[in-house]
Amino acid sequence: MSYQIYYERAYIRVGDGFIPLVNSGSNNCFECGLNGHYRNEKSWNVMNWKRPAGRFIFSEQEILEIAYDYDQYNQECGMMFKSRNKCFAPGEMERWLVNGIHSAYTVEEYVSFGNGFFILDYSDYENTKKYTFKTTTEMLQILEELKDVKSLEIKLDYNRGVLRPKASKAPRKPLDTGSLPQYYVLKGEHKGEAIYFIKFSQRGGFKYYLRPVWPVKPFRNEKDAQKYLAKYHDRLVVKYHFMPELITKPA
Repeated sequence: MSYQIYYERAYIRVGDGFIPLVNSGSNNCFECGLNGHYRNEKSWNVMNWKRPAGRFIFSEQEILEIAYDYDQYNQECGMMFKSRNKCFAPGEMERWLVNGIHSAYTVEEYVSFGNGFFILDYSDYENTKKYTFKTTTEMLQILEELKDVKSLEIKLDYNRGVLRPKASKAPRKPLDTGSLPQYYVLKGEHKGEAIYFIKFSQRGGFKYYLRPVWPVKPFRNEKDAQKYLAKYHDRLVVKYHFMPELITKPA
């Protein structure tokens, strides 16, 4: 069975509008990579089904309508997949397409990340034409010049994906217990002796201390401590019976 796999979104922001550019490919089509190995075919295309030919820029409301149309069609045909052998569930593709708005960038921003764009005129399959652009103004000028051409597509140079700025996470600051009148730690048991959790080790175990003082891991409240235990229940609770313990500072 042949179906379309939708891999990634790269919506282009144009003023108050968006170009819903999506990377997809058929599960049955392959291309030869640089190392000679065959890989899934991928291509960038604008999600503008049922819209006039040559229409690429849409308002946020129109994006919602486009997303709904694709999702409804997928519920009827079941041919739109989010990965190999896994189809979009009802409503899932609609949300996926709508959420592309939140990660949209301008042409200039995409180019600054290292991407390249072009408009493809494939009205003549034997003589396709490519028009590269690096700014929103250039893109709009090309689209205006080619407004009478019915077979156009906007694409990224690299058909396998899109470059984005690397998200830099601020380092998480450890909880400062100095200003807290009370806090919680995790108390467990090992060979009949009380132990206090410090952190997990790189080898899959954990470090502990025999007293509830630094460097034992603190928690602001019991809810946070219980949430941590729920996440690592098999590693901390099942065998070592870790539970939250309240530490109250002397007045």
